[in-house]
Amino acid sequence: MPYPKSMTTYPPVDDWRVRINGREPHPVPHVHVQFRDGSRVSLAIETGQLLSGVVTPRKRLGPVRAWIEARRGMLLEEYRRLNP
Repeated sequence: MPYPKSMTTYPPVDDWRVRINGREPHPVPHVHVQFRDGSRVSLAIETGQLLSGVVTPRKRLGPVRAWIEARRGMLLEEYRRLNP
């Protein structure tokens, strides 16, 4: 059986883009977010908690967290597919 592809990147929204990496040895399902200015963060899919990275001002995370919350089920499914 072939391995699943190792990354899923979603279309850009405003000045950011969400990505899920495969084969990551992390216990918390999360997404990677890259902003147009080069800022990068990782957010937990289930809680929206900031796991790593920095973005300023922090209020820029609000729309990203709302996007994640609206797609939580789909994102968790994709994370688990890429990280069996």
